[in-house]
Amino acid sequence: MLSDDDRRTLADLETQLRADPEFAARMAAPASEVRFPIVATLCVGLFILVPPVMLLFGWPGLIITVDVFASVIAVILIARHRRDR
Repeated sequence: MLSDDDRRTLADLETQLRADPEFAARMAAPASEVRFPIVATLCVGLFILVPPVMLLFGWPGLIITVDVFASVIAVILIARHRRDR
């Protein structure tokens, strides 16, 4: 619980901060873009693709498929990281 003096001090600080346009601009939430969940979609695709690849090509085909998916996900994440900088 805050004392009356603390409440007045806090209210004064809030008033001062609302009046400061530079502070308000710095604290404004950045506009976030909604991205298509490509990584999650690729993971679901891999989950669905594993049984048929295993049946048709065995372990070597499965290892190659997982490696290709991992490479694609790595490229996507690196591209997103570079774009965000």
